[in-house]
Amino acid sequence: MSKKRARNLKQEFYISQIEEEFLREKMKEAGIKNKSAYLRKMAMDGYIIHQDYTNLKAVIYELNRIGNNLNQIAKVANTYSEIDTNELKKIESGIDKIWRQLSSMELK
Repeated sequence: MSKKRARNLKQEFYISQIEEEFLREKMKEAGIKNKSAYLRKMAMDGYIIHQDYTNLKAVIYELNRIGNNLNQIAKVANTYSEIDTNELKKIESGIDKIWRQLSSMELK
C-alpha cells in the first residue's frame, strides 16, 4: 500500500552552523518543533523588510561636501587669516539642503 504525501515537492537549501543555531532558537521562540513546518510557515507567511536608504545616501553625500568645504575654509583661514564669505554661504546653503532632505524623510 503506497501512501501519497500531500506535499510531494521537496525543497533543499544549505545553511551554516550559526544559521542552524539561529533557526533552532527561532523555532523554540515560536513554539514549533517541526523544522519543515516552521520553514514552510515562514516561507508562506513570513515577510522581508526592505529598507530604502536613498534619502540617507543623499544626506551623507551633502554632509561630505560640506565637510570638504569646511576643510578648505579652515586651510585658507589658517594660512591667510581670512575667510571667504562666498564659501560660508555655500556651506549654509548645503546645510539648508540637508535640513530639507531630513524634514522630508519618513522616520519610522
